Amino acid sequence: MVYIDKGYIGQFVMSDKASGSAQLAEYVSQLQKAGHKRIIAPINGDTWHNYRLVSWCNGDPVFPLEPQNPLWYNDIYIDLGFTPIKKYRSDKFDIANIAPPEPKRGLTVRSFHPNNLPLIYDLSIRGFVDNFLYTPIDYADFLAIYQPMLPMIANDLLLIAEVDGISVGFIFAFVAGDKLILKTMATLPEYRSHGIGSHLMAQVLATGQVKGIKTAIAALMSDDNHSHKIVAKYGAEKIREYTLYTLQG
Repeated sequence: MVYIDKGYIGQFVMSDKASGSAQLAEYVSQLQKAGHKRIIAPINGDTWHNYRLVSWCNGDPVFPLEPQNPLWYNDIYIDLGFTPIKKYRSDKFDIANIAPPEPKRGLTVRSFHPNNLPLIYDLSIRGFVDNFLYTPIDYADFLAIYQPMLPMIANDLLLIAEVDGISVGFIFAFVAGDKLILKTMATLPEYRSHGIGSHLMAQVLATGQVKGIKTAIAALMSDDNHSHKIVAKYGAEKIREYTLYTLQG
């Protein structure tokens, strides 16, 4: 799939290196003929949808909502001149002894209710605004993304933070087998650097522990994301790396 208006190439299945290389070269040609000097791949239209390639793994099993591809896909991009433009990671860590966070003045944390989806949309649109390649989407598209996830949502694992009654952030986690997957966390820009993300993280980890979960995976974090700094405090170790590529000129 080629996104002519954006200069993006979407993820596509390669049956072998020769045909995969030929297909990628054709997509590049189409975008270059359209005048694009910078091509980014793989990205399915925007960062709300699937993007990135798995570029390294330690052998741990794949978890739900994670990109999947053979590692040799990366060779196809690199051989055609693509270079990494952004790196991401998933980290695993032990939560067997996580304590609930101490109360924080003015901050309350409440569980999700299905009626809160418009609120989660609003917090996402505003909270992700500084993310790499961010583009807004409308509520209908957001709902189409989250609707399939609703069966995975336990209300006490999607937590909303409020400061003096104002919703300022959320964290979304879900249980997959014997692990707690930390999927998404967002805080409004004007409320960052106040410990809200750390508080949400500690709360959802403590909830997971109560459910008998001993291991958490912080999923698909940018290497320079604040979430990575938070989970590093818990002794997290990388289990997967993902790469987004670019071709310049």
